Amino acid sequence: MFSAKAHYGLKAMIFLAQNAGKGPIQAKVISVSQNVPVRYLELLLSQLKKARLINSNRGKLGGYFLVKAASGITALDVITALEGRITFISSHETNENNKIEMAVAEFWNKAEKNLVAYLQETSIEDLLQKADMDEQMYYI
Repeated sequence: MFSAKAHYGLKAMIFLAQNAGKGPIQAKVISVSQNVPVRYLELLLSQLKKARLINSNRGKLGGYFLVKAASGITALDVITALEGRITFISSHETNENNKIEMAVAEFWNKAEKNLVAYLQETSIEDLLQKADMDEQMYYI
């Protein structure tokens, strides 16, 4: 459903949140830590910057950083910045006289609304807390 862009973009945003307050983080540091090809990551970071979710500083000590608290950035913000608007069905008109077509269109509409609501209520901070909690778990 979503491409690698959304997956890698969320990973990068969580990593930036995890390192908030430590200064700008270079793309190659994010790339190595999250196992994302640096050239591809730079394209994603450019899109996230254009969407005003992150910013960057140039130079030897430059890098990327969140523009606001991780709690104020949602998964929906990141995904729409990278993938565009989430939609399950095309914008073609449905035949209102075809009950099956209307039932299926209503199904997809509800699924889309539920997914968008879930992504909107899930912040980067929520994902960071989940990642931190999982790191502390020990398996035998």
